[in-house]
Amino acid sequence: MPDLGDDSATRTAKVLSLPTRAAILALLLRSGAKTVKEIADHFQIHPNVARAHLDLMVEAGFLATETRRRSKGRPAKVYFTWEGEAGNLSEAGVDVPTDRVAQTVDEVGVEVRVLERMLADATHQLARVKELIEETKKLKAEKGR
Repeated sequence: MPDLGDDSATRTAKVLSLPTRAAILALLLRSGAKTVKEIADHFQIHPNVARAHLDLMVEAGFLATETRRRSKGRPAKVYFTWEGEAGNLSEAGVDVPTDRVAQTVDEVGVEVRVLERMLADATHQLARVKELIEETKKLKAEKGR
């Protein structure tokens, strides 16, 4: 099977295929940076399950990570989005360029952005499939001569 190119649509679909991941994304967009433990506690799931969801979302580009320094103990890894993060990120010691900071968004805004990303990925994937179909037609026509 020919390579369909960038698999961003596949990664996006994988991230959003489970309601838990979509809910984690919505929570982080609304409330700011959180640790694995905070997310696991919020959704009543094992921290390893939460970590797996979060790491997949980082890999797909939905989230970023940073280390939060504490007064005692080991630093905590926090997961965040760039949306509505100014206060929480500065608390975590992360410098965020002001042009990347948006105001806190409501749930409808979150859904709109998720759908926009899915649509953009699907549109890109569709264009690539159409290119492959045209290439295949040309190859068949050349072989038929």
